[in-house]
Amino acid sequence: MQYALFSQVALAEDLPEYSLKKGAIGTVVEHYSMEDEEDGYSLEGFDVPHVTIELPASKIVAVSQSEQEAAIIAKPRQLSARRLLQIEEHVDFLVKKEQAEQTGT
Repeated sequence: MQYALFSQVALAEDLPEYSLKKGAIGTVVEHYSMEDEEDGYSLEGFDVPHVTIELPASKIVAVSQSEQEAAIIAKPRQLSARRLLQIEEHVDFLVKKEQAEQTGT
């Protein structure tokens, strides 16, 4: 299976050298098509800033929309109460903005 650029993929196994666990979600930023070897991918966005990880295709799997949503929902559990309050306030702001745009006000 070939993954499109900027698609979300999950690790098929742990990567201890990056402290990443199976299921961690990243974004495809480059595809390396190989003739006699397995295709490779460059991935970013594993909560490891400024790091690009290069892996063979067999070490990643496609991520469904529901898995992406579950991963996003799980992240706030790692935050402090102060950060959660900031997120709540920002989400309230975005909801009000969305409602205003929909009603044209």
